[in-house]
Amino acid sequence: MKYLNELTKLKIFSRNDFSTILNDDNLAKILIQNYLEKGYIKRIKHNLYGVVSLETNECIADKFLIASNITESSFVSHHSAFEFYGYYNQVYNDVNVSSISKFNQFEFEENSYSLIKVTSTNFVEEIRGVRVSSIERTIVDCIKDSGKHCELEETLNCINSIPYISTKDILKYLEQINSKMLYKKVGVILSLFKDKLNIPESFFKKCHEVSDSIKGYFDKNKIAHVYNSEWKIFIYKDLNNYINKE
Repeated sequence: MKYLNELTKLKIFSRNDFSTILNDDNLAKILIQNYLEKGYIKRIKHNLYGVVSLETNECIADKFLIASNITESSFVSHHSAFEFYGYYNQVYNDVNVSSISKFNQFEFEENSYSLIKVTSTNFVEEIRGVRVSSIERTIVDCIKDSGKHCELEETLNCINSIPYISTKDILKYLEQINSKMLYKKVGVILSLFKDKLNIPESFFKKCHEVSDSIKGYFDKNKIAHVYNSEWKIFIYKDLNNYINKE
């Protein structure tokens, strides 16, 4: 049981983690099988295990901690990141997991873990052991992938709950992505929150400077779009009506 106490501190572990603790790979393999049979641990996916709470018979690790341990580069992102930060008013069973390396979608304890393939882990923070995209990256990623991994109305209401953002970090992340259209999309969306988030005019000026030479659509739902002459983009009409004013 002394080894189980060590694993309980980790909450979630791989066979390599356990082998390092024991300094014996063969013993780690034997004990993992033994603990699985006794119900002390559960197999989350191949080579990833979670310690079980004797009170609930569920893993001690929550879905966010699991998500950030699926691969060496995985982190909680998109609407799941908003949920982690407490800005989502609904609980979702589909967990958005961004990762440089691939993994197959899987389900565990009623949650489904879905891969969003990315090329960098910039603007990712570690909070209480959980790797999660920063608020600024989460905003940009949700706007970038609107209609794919998160809905616009949900994104708008999450942004509306945020007390502060760093426009410098948003511009740095936009610079890394290097998409003129994304500058335009982020600019038009954040213009809705200019006063609430105290966003300076210099931010919108930069977005205009980078993107004003092009026109386009906000997402693939072109039928529902109208032209916004200020930002030269086709986007949903009356966006303010999407935001919960309560």
